[in-house]
Amino acid sequence: NDLGIKGTFFIEAETAKKIAEKMNIKELLKSHEIACHGYRHEDLTGEQSGIKLSDEQVSSILDESVATIKEVFNRKPVGFRAPYLHIDNRILAALAQKGFMYDSSIIKRLDRGEIYPYRIYGALIEAPIASGVDRAGKKIVSYLWPLHEGQRNLSDYEHLISRFSAGLFILATHSWHLIESYDFGLLPEERIAENVSWLRSILKTAIDLGIEFCTVEEYLLGKAGD
Repeated sequence: NDLGIKGTFFIEAETAKKIAEKMNIKELLKSHEIACHGYRHEDLTGEQSGIKLSDEQVSSILDESVATIKEVFNRKPVGFRAPYLHIDNRILAALAQKGFMYDSSIIKRLDRGEIYPYRIYGALIEAPIASGVDRAGKKIVSYLWPLHEGQRNLSDYEHLISRFSAGLFILATHSWHLIESYDFGLLPEERIAENVSWLRSILKTAIDLGIEFCTVEEYLLGKAGD
C-alpha cells in the first residue's frame, strides 16, 4: 500500500473467513482486487493428491468459495488461480459455467518481451503467469517463492522484469512466504525483514522501468491507467 500499488489477491475463502474474525481484512484490502484460490487450497485436478474430485465436488467448492469471499469482502470475485496451478479443461469449463471472467493458472513464455491474456474456454480468459530465462539462460517463472526459499537471487527476477516490454506481466508470490518457508517454518525477524526488502526492491525495479501496476480485472476491462 505504501508504494501506491494495486494488486490482485488470490485468496483461499476459508482463510479469508478466519482472518476476518481477527482483523478487518475487508478494509485492509479495499484498494485491491480479491480473486479466488479455492476454499481450502483443494487440488481440483487430483494431480497433487491423487484423488480426482467429481464434477459435483468441484462445483460445490467453487460455489462455497465465491459465497464466502462475497460474505467477507462484499464483492464477488471474477478471477481464479488454481491451487498448485493445477488446471485442466474440466476445471476451466466449471469456471466458465460459474461466470468467472478469467483464470490465472497457466505459465506462458514471454515472446520477444510480450505476454497477453487470451481466450481459453468460451468467454473465459487466461491471464498467464510469465516465464523467461535468467542471465545464465535457465528458465525462470515470475513466481517469487524460489527467492524466498533461497533457490533464486534477487537479480534473477529483476532481469526477468527488465525483459518485459508489452502486455500484462503477472508477478506472483505467496504473502505468507514473507514470514514462513517450507524448509524452516516461521522465520526470524531478520529473515522477514530481508524478504520484505527483496519484494520492495523488485517492485521498485518495475516502477523505475516505467511499468504501470494494475489489477488483473482492471487490465481486462481496459481500465488500467484510469
